[in-house]
Amino acid sequence: MSIQEYQKGIVNEKVESYLSDLIHSSDPVLLELEKDASKRHVPIIGPQVARTISILLKPARPERALEIGTATGYSGICIARALQGKGKKLTTIETDPNRVKEARRNFQKASVSDYVEILEGDAREIVPYFVNKNKGKFDVVFLDVGDKTLYVELFKYCISALRVGGFLIADNTLWNGAVAVEKDTSPETSAIRKFNQLVFSDKRLDAAIIPLRDGLTVALKIEE
Repeated sequence: MSIQEYQKGIVNEKVESYLSDLIHSSDPVLLELEKDASKRHVPIIGPQVARTISILLKPARPERALEIGTATGYSGICIARALQGKGKKLTTIETDPNRVKEARRNFQKASVSDYVEILEGDAREIVPYFVNKNKGKFDVVFLDVGDKTLYVELFKYCISALRVGGFLIADNTLWNGAVAVEKDTSPETSAIRKFNQLVFSDKRLDAAIIPLRDGLTVALKIEE
């Protein structure tokens, strides 16, 4: 499945168009990133998901966040702006060095770079090491790594990183509706199905999938 295909989402096109007109970014940095994403086919969460995450996080008053999959920094900016407190910090992980450079510039433009740390490298290697040193220290973990087959592999670390009362948020968890097509046994579709099963069978989590854009999983960690 191509980026163009899964970015279309699962919502009726007319409804999607209506929502796009109704919910849009007013921030110049985010608008610039949206235009760039459309032009270069960079996968970003977009204003609808960004607004949902912002509304979810602000009342929770998160201080520390972990993002797996930085891309050009769009979602990181949205999460960073929802953080509160003197010790607020977003740690975000990206494997592509060119996107790391782009994200760093965009974080500066958005005036959040002072409390954003970018870790460059393969999430397979970075996440286990980093989380083992920071167990239970995060108020939110956002999972949106480009290689969706990693969702299952990284799941246990995402939960370990969260404090009780923290949120795991994962994007693309309905994968353009492919998760509901039994004959689709592609590696990424199969991995997302497995990830969804892990989330909803884990007694430490209280979870839901919001059928917005490409599917957004929100899970609250209720116990260790």
